[in-house]
Amino acid sequence: MKTVERIKAIIGDRILERQLRNQKRSVAVCNIKSAQNIGILYNATEYVSFEIIRDFTKKLSQNNSNVHILGYVDSKKLIDHYLYRKGFDFFSRNDLNWYYKPLSEVADKFMKQPFDLLINLSLEAIFPIQYIVALSPATFKVGKFSPDEKHLDLMIDIEKENEQMKKVHEEISTGKKGNASSVEMEQEIEKKTQEELQLSFLINQILHYLAILKK
Repeated sequence: MKTVERIKAIIGDRILERQLRNQKRSVAVCNIKSAQNIGILYNATEYVSFEIIRDFTKKLSQNNSNVHILGYVDSKKLIDHYLYRKGFDFFSRNDLNWYYKPLSEVADKFMKQPFDLLINLSLEAIFPIQYIVALSPATFKVGKFSPDEKHLDLMIDIEKENEQMKKVHEEISTGKKGNASSVEMEQEIEKKTQEELQLSFLINQILHYLAILKK
């Protein structure tokens, strides 16, 4: 990370911590059956994530839950295929201030929603997403485990299942790489397959634990 970017990140963290001092949030365990109002946050930069999130949303909606989805695109403009997706809202790098705080109307509205359950499906630590998760008044927040994560009530450690993921990953990669015509294409498939695999696994684990939790 460049020096300027690092300074911005440090300032952003400090400002967030200051805002959190004034936040009052009631924490209450919420399982998949009792969640009526659900928020989903995810990194929408790679389009491969979209269909996975869409299928996940369909599963949640079967319980008559209201599901709100917000994706962050790490680019200065939204890709055309994101512009008219029913039920999905997006914000991009253009919607951030100088220390990466989200400023868009959709992000602000999402952040203020009193969700029963907030699910962070970002596989990496992305400050705009972390900012929303931290300040959300949601009563129960879940997502991927990280040693530095301080704002989730339930975390899923997908690294512990690394061997299982590798095995599935090899099977998927073998089938997809047969059609690759160049090293660059194979590398792109490798990257997308790995993200697809980890995201799918995280979702399955979240569904599993939320199904067995007792309110």
